[in-house]
Amino acid sequence: MGVLPKGRAWLRRGAACALLCASLSAQVQDAPPSEYQVKAAFLYNFGRFVEWPPQPRPPSAFTICVLGQDPFGPVLDELIKGKTIQDLKVVVRRLERVEDAGDCRILFISSSEDVRLAHILATLHGRSVLTVGEAERFAHRGGMINFRLEGAKVRFEINPDAAGQAGLTISSQLLKLARIVHESPQSGV
Repeated sequence: MGVLPKGRAWLRRGAACALLCASLSAQVQDAPPSEYQVKAAFLYNFGRFVEWPPQPRPPSAFTICVLGQDPFGPVLDELIKGKTIQDLKVVVRRLERVEDAGDCRILFISSSEDVRLAHILATLHGRSVLTVGEAERFAHRGGMINFRLEGAKVRFEINPDAAGQAGLTISSQLLKLARIVHESPQSGV
């Protein structure tokens, strides 16, 4: 498959985003997916709607990492089994230390790490790692994407400033689905 012009690539990603929303809707009609099935699907799809800067050494896999207590269990592994992003096989790694996040493209920071969030984000500063969390005010405190619940629905906030500082470009189609937030000076991070 040839390289698409940038505009057509974003259009294709926009269509894929619409398909994600439709497939999640269809699943809800059959049997409601669990909160973490929905969050796992979003994690996978975030990787399809974000551009990372070129790296000196191309990665061998597209790595989604979970830092801290893993709320997904086998759900995330089952979802990504056999999938690719950017022509790379998607793999999941669980981490106990942020220092081990060297090859992570996406890092889900568990709410169990809330008290260490400032340290984690400072350690990742300047690295092209998409940080995703679910802790209170995660995106306001410097994280990039924050899951939040509205009733029984999973929604998300995006801090485009934090993503930009890491050299990441988030698709306008994904931004349209999110609540946009900015880092708060009094956030404590």
